[in-house]
Amino acid sequence: MHVTPVRRVVSAALLSALALGLASCSAGSPSGDSDVSPGENAIVVEHAYGTLELDAAPEKVVTLGLLETDIAVDLDVTPIAMAKFFATPDGVAPWLAPALDEVPTIIDTTTQGANGAELDVEAIAAMQPDLIIANTYTQLGQYYDQLSQIAPVLGPSDKNYLQLPWRDQALAIASALGKTTEAQTLIAETEAELAAAVKQYPQTAGHDYTLSLGTPDQFKVMNDPNDASVEVLEAFGLSFSKTAAALPSLADGSGSAGVSEENIAALDADIVMIGYFGADTQSRWESSTLFKELNAVQQNGYIAMDLSASTALRNPSPLSISYVIEKVIAGQIVPALDS
Repeated sequence: MHVTPVRRVVSAALLSALALGLASCSAGSPSGDSDVSPGENAIVVEHAYGTLELDAAPEKVVTLGLLETDIAVDLDVTPIAMAKFFATPDGVAPWLAPALDEVPTIIDTTTQGANGAELDVEAIAAMQPDLIIANTYTQLGQYYDQLSQIAPVLGPSDKNYLQLPWRDQALAIASALGKTTEAQTLIAETEAELAAAVKQYPQTAGHDYTLSLGTPDQFKVMNDPNDASVEVLEAFGLSFSKTAAALPSLADGSGSAGVSEENIAALDADIVMIGYFGADTQSRWESSTLFKELNAVQQNGYIAMDLSASTALRNPSPLSISYVIEKVIAGQIVPALDS
């Protein structure tokens, strides 16, 4: 179970508000004209791809995305199989690893650009899961029908899952697991941890930022002001770059814009955070004359991130938010601003 460094008494008002927010996705009567009512322990969750229906809380769960795995493990449900994390040799995200007693079977769900790994549907079927959670699985539209033949599937409430608040995702996943009360407490603990960190690091307020991925031929600059990462960084008073928000989006569903070397000034902000695909790519860009002319580079506002940190930022969960506070806020942004 996730243990935050801050413990506060959760107010009844907060828990009531969370419970109200959960009402639309908690157990209840399924939609439709059927006269059959679900049992006392039945779970019904509507999502963008259909309706999840379970007779009782599942015991064998497969998670096809990072957030899904984080939430399940944080709620004391260890998946029988989980999505691969692309940036570590063992396929386990560094913020998740300490919470696992043993590593479940790894399923390759990684993507390269717009191309995703072929999902081993037969292997998933052989595990005989009770539930497949796929809220952030990018290829769910392609595989939903096949997966639904294996077990009930939980998808996101909106197909553009990158814009969904982590709290809403956590509550939907918890509802499917029969863990709504535990999720309410988990969310309240995480919000208390965030509030304490914001108070501890006031120097982050009033600065703008960009968040990018450096590839060999261009930067993929996050340009979606509704991206899940924005809410976390805004809590620290960091504002999303208006220049980045105005860039035209790529057609790959990544919520990013492509920026070539000649247009590299579009990356500039008080804080410029870039994760790279390899040391050679990082060296290629850092040696560029135009890159060196960025204000952030000249004023110590440039932060080279490992891919784990940048992925944690864009996939917030109670586990990854703790990691972001430690590794990104306290470990990189605050030192850059203090310098």
